[in-house]
Amino acid sequence: MMQTIYKLKVLCLFVLSLALWGCASTPADLLTPQGALRMGLYKGTPTSVLDFDGPGQARGIGYELGKNLATQLEVGYDPVVFEKNADVLAAIRSGSVDLVFTNASADRAKYIQFSKTVIKIEKGFLISPHSKIGSLSEINRRNIKIGYSVGSNTQSELPSLIPNASLVPTQSTKHAIALLKSGELDGFSTNKAILYEMAASIPKSRVLSTIIGYEYLALGTPQSRAIPDSLLNDFVDRMESTGKLKEIIQRSGIQGLAPN
Repeated sequence: MMQTIYKLKVLCLFVLSLALWGCASTPADLLTPQGALRMGLYKGTPTSVLDFDGPGQARGIGYELGKNLATQLEVGYDPVVFEKNADVLAAIRSGSVDLVFTNASADRAKYIQFSKTVIKIEKGFLISPHSKIGSLSEINRRNIKIGYSVGSNTQSELPSLIPNASLVPTQSTKHAIALLKSGELDGFSTNKAILYEMAASIPKSRVLSTIIGYEYLALGTPQSRAIPDSLLNDFVDRMESTGKLKEIIQRSGIQGLAPN
């Protein structure tokens, strides 16, 4: 009798261990706890998403990378689109999105686990059609108003770069475009991928050839998820080796790329 009870206990433990093993979280489970891949994006830039609400097909490097990763993981794809990058960063910080494609700066690496660099972009200035500014020295003057996106790395970089200019926060690319068109801003600073996209909406505006730095864009997940580095890095390698990344970049229409 005792031997039978013992065998039953062993059998129950074995069945339980199999059940627990079957329920063990895979990297894909850790990345997509809600089932679908929630990709954090923001409007108005080829690095994130364009034409999301338009009649045409949505495009953008971040948008298409997320879609391809969801396909690889065999999960649904749920693009979560915001007006500005600061909202995307807040979402990845809180875990309300699973993946972002953004500048892999040191301050963001405190709460985002980044992949290897995917693209490298020049940073600079877009000049209003109402301004005759032609160089960095002309920007660094009193009464010159230069805009930046709230929550961007540019926000912390400009004070030391152009200490004499007046810095003006903007809430979105749409807001910045309106201020440049009206002449309320003399210029706007961010990566050139965004600047060239904005310039297309502002007749006679100019992107200066001056390069003030670079952004290194990478895929990122919440640090708290502890996703194996290989998940995103292997995906990036695969997108590069198959030529899919090159196709995505071409479709995005991005300008201002630097050799990676």
